[in-house]
Amino acid sequence: MTLNAQNAEMASLRLYEAETSIEVIARQHGLNPVDVIDFSLNVNPLGSPPAAVVAAQEAVQSANLYPDLRFGRLRAALAERHGVEEDSLFFGAGLDDVIKLLLQAWTSSGDKVLVHIPTFPRYELEARLRGCRVIAVASDRPEVIGIANLERELAQGDVALSFICTPNNPTGATVDNADIARLAQAYPSTLFVIDEALIYPLEEGAIPLCADHPNLCVLRTFSKYFGLAGLRIGYAIASSELVRIAEVGRPPFNMSEAAVQAAVAALADRQFLPDCKATFQKETRYFRERLAAVSDIGVKGTNANMLLLDLAGRDASKTAETLAAMGIVVADATSFHGLEHHPFLRVSLRSREDNLKLIAALERV
Repeated sequence: MTLNAQNAEMASLRLYEAETSIEVIARQHGLNPVDVIDFSLNVNPLGSPPAAVVAAQEAVQSANLYPDLRFGRLRAALAERHGVEEDSLFFGAGLDDVIKLLLQAWTSSGDKVLVHIPTFPRYELEARLRGCRVIAVASDRPEVIGIANLERELAQGDVALSFICTPNNPTGATVDNADIARLAQAYPSTLFVIDEALIYPLEEGAIPLCADHPNLCVLRTFSKYFGLAGLRIGYAIASSELVRIAEVGRPPFNMSEAAVQAAVAALADRQFLPDCKATFQKETRYFRERLAAVSDIGVKGTNANMLLLDLAGRDASKTAETLAAMGIVVADATSFHGLEHHPFLRVSLRSREDNLKLIAALERV
């Protein structure tokens, strides 16, 4: 592929996270930024663990110093939390950074990389930037992950790496551990990267499978449930051999000391995560009931405080733009490869007051 052709292909990829912000929406529609409510990005509406904020503030007092090269305190805390060896952990400035670094370490230009669609757009983008050949596998229904379809492509051979996002962004769909283990066993020459960014952090997920399957890697983050999105803390768990290869390309000090200490403090808070889960369940149930009472908009996918809304035939892009003019920012889900022709919006719920404003705006639309 020529450079111009590659640039054109990259330019055609839409990135939902780059398309909206409160400042941009306010400027476009002549609104005061304080009157704009952002439901488009998946952040914790309850904020951050208080102890994590204090730990970050204290760490900033030594901002003239470099952080520990190995992020020792965080490495030890996570190894204990997950029951893994410290050398099986790999860190990055958020999972975007981790995904880029792992693709650079574990793939070469021309390698075949498998993604199911719709899913998190960065897999496809970063793989193409690496020069890989991306095979996008659609499901029979976009709100589920078609494992059979994935396996048919894997059976063709020569797949260097396959991403599986569970719970999936944006649909909330999940893949059972039994299916993950079966794929890893059946295709040992393929690296399977299991993205669990949206999982409830106290669940084991696919992490225990890594001990028996050296071609498995599991991704986790402090951005979602832990409420530390602004500090950019992501990590991977894989065999020490895979991690050792990836460490060669990891920039030194690629996480700040403030981020590391905040993450350590967040792990020590035993009440924050259960409180968040209970609140998310309560608000999601309330939102679905109220939405069903005032409109024909359906909910196709749910995970924590993130919902995929089915607009029942309405144009998703126009609806998102109309809502933006009202100061309500949502993610136009047609920006996801595989959802281009589906009338879906993705929203992440906030406080009860804000959620009621979203319902009222949807009803008016």
